Amino acid sequence: MEKWQKLPKWFKDTMAIIVPMAILLIIYDLLSPLFLHQSYSLSTLIAFPFQVIVGFALVAIYNYHKSKTVEKEKAKKAEAKRLERIKKEQQARQHEENSQRNRAVKQKRTK
Repeated sequence: MEKWQKLPKWFKDTMAIIVPMAILLIIYDLLSPLFLHQSYSLSTLIAFPFQVIVGFALVAIYNYHKSKTVEKEKAKKAEAKRLERIKKEQQARQHEENSQRNRAVKQKRTK
């Protein structure tokens, strides 16, 4: 279980889709000849691993791309928040400097 937690999220997401897909493919491959009144064929047994491998590759590529996109979006949001915080700090500093300058001008006028 500890090793599973260390795996990348895109891989865990891919396995969460591929394992049920493989089970459904097994059920389909076992039941379809019965319903279609055909005999079991060797090509079905040979095609199964390729179906799973191609499915795994396609889903893995999608999940990897999705996880990288999510990471980029998080980084953009964090950068935007950081820039907004810096902007607010600069505005607060500028406001304080302006307030001090205005007080100094008022003090000079009253003297």
